[in-house]
Amino acid sequence: MSTSPITNSVSMIGDDAPRSAGDVTTKETTLCRNGILKSINHGKEVNGSMSANGPREMAINGMLKCMQEMREDVLEQVNDRINHMMSELRQRIEKEEEDPSKENKYDDKRQSNKEGVLPNKVFLPRNSLLTDLLEIPHIQTVYNICLMTFILLFLDTIAHDLMDTGTLFIGTYTVQKAFAKFPTCLYIWSFMKISTLALYVPFNIWAYQRLEFVLKSLFQKIWDYVWLITFISYQVLFVVLPIKALLNENLPVACSVALIMEQLRLMMKSHAFIRSVGAKFVSYKPHTETPKPSSPGFSHYLYFLFAPTLVYSDSYPRTKVVRWKAVFRNFIEVGMVIFYIAFIMERFVAPTFHVFGTKPLNWRWYVKNIFGMMMPGILICVSSFYCLLHAWMNAWAEMLRFADRLFYKDWWNCTTYRAYYRTWNVVVHDWLYTYVYKDMYEIVSPRNKVLATYAVFFISSVFHEYILAFTFRFFYPVMLIMFGGLGFVLIFNKRSASNVFMWTSLCIGNGIMIGLYGIEYYARINCLPNDDKYLDLILPRSWSCRPVSGG
Repeated sequence: MSTSPITNSVSMIGDDAPRSAGDVTTKETTLCRNGILKSINHGKEVNGSMSANGPREMAINGMLKCMQEMREDVLEQVNDRINHMMSELRQRIEKEEEDPSKENKYDDKRQSNKEGVLPNKVFLPRNSLLTDLLEIPHIQTVYNICLMTFILLFLDTIAHDLMDTGTLFIGTYTVQKAFAKFPTCLYIWSFMKISTLALYVPFNIWAYQRLEFVLKSLFQKIWDYVWLITFISYQVLFVVLPIKALLNENLPVACSVALIMEQLRLMMKSHAFIRSVGAKFVSYKPHTETPKPSSPGFSHYLYFLFAPTLVYSDSYPRTKVVRWKAVFRNFIEVGMVIFYIAFIMERFVAPTFHVFGTKPLNWRWYVKNIFGMMMPGILICVSSFYCLLHAWMNAWAEMLRFADRLFYKDWWNCTTYRAYYRTWNVVVHDWLYTYVYKDMYEIVSPRNKVLATYAVFFISSVFHEYILAFTFRFFYPVMLIMFGGLGFVLIFNKRSASNVFMWTSLCIGNGIMIGLYGIEYYARINCLPNDDKYLDLILPRSWSCRPVSGG
């Protein structure tokens, strides 16, 4: 018996059906086809024969019913799949919001939900930018070029030593002179460190005893003001006594700058600790749902004093192990940079300016040699950056398993000084932002960005000039004018300049500073002091040099 066309059409259902709905839909299609065929055959057995319209209507009805069921199954599966995908997406978004490490690893600020409150510093596990970049072969080649310049300076110094003096120094004379009396420097540093560690005890006495007083009572106010005056007095003594010891011992340049920078670092850390932890005790209100504050353990305070950060946090991201090879490599690079700077000083700076005050010099000499200091100046600037903010900081971070190593950003790509000041030294910038800019903007003068910015630049420029003044034993406010004056004006210029302009201006600025400070340094050696010893401290001798030889 021949098969009807309708039966053939029904038997084809599902053969060419799309499979995108899944295996369940395909199975339903097969069952639907078999059901239609079974109904048609059953009708034939009952009636013996069927009219042309009978099987057509039964097939069409069966197909419509089957297609309706398939439609419902497909929609149900698609709906379930969409709901599953939305649930996964929601969970992923919530997880990323809870885990800040999934964000841009070079974004170190987290926005606050409160109005008028600036973002807070966030610590994340991340490498220094150069650590990641040096994994790229092209950047590694740039590093190799820098090593090549070190080797060339090393060979040039050897040739100079042998040809001119007959004795091989290789920078050791300059380094030994700069680091003379280093044990005395460590002795003074140890007293500064011990006094900063001892600060933990009186702070806890103040904090926990404060909780025993009635809120805003007279006794609580007296207690707070007494300890505030005590802390301010401590900070004043912390500035005066080490500087007095430094001057009495007549420490050389390298020891002086290291000691003063460590003095400022410990002062900034002690302020950060008391400002961060003390705020919890001051803002605590009894009889509320807020839990009673507690001071961190001494071990955490000790860790903070050595950690390569100036911003206090109750916890820091930590690495699992210490890679001692990385520690040794970074300390070796520190030593190499020290000798690199010594080579530059011996070959370019000292031979140029040591004649100042020994013979008459015209204005052409000043112009030629200040411009000639631009290349040595930028080399000293970049190598000092690499020594302190990369090699030295990464060495201590590795030893302490400190995982957040964002000590700087890509300042070399900047096209505005506004971006440069924020990316050159992230460690100091974070402290100025957290404890100066934020406090000025949120507390002292709410939402006054200009005043907050000026406070940051004023404090930063004073710190820089303070380091230079007591390192070289004279006050010559070149850095104060260029950084606190011109730099403050440039920060408000949001118009992007070219990166070439940035590098050119940095070379010119460093050349001027190296030139003027170099002239004044040798003027203090070759020129007679001012009759008034106080004027001699603040008036540059290079302005009115009276040669020691009387010529």
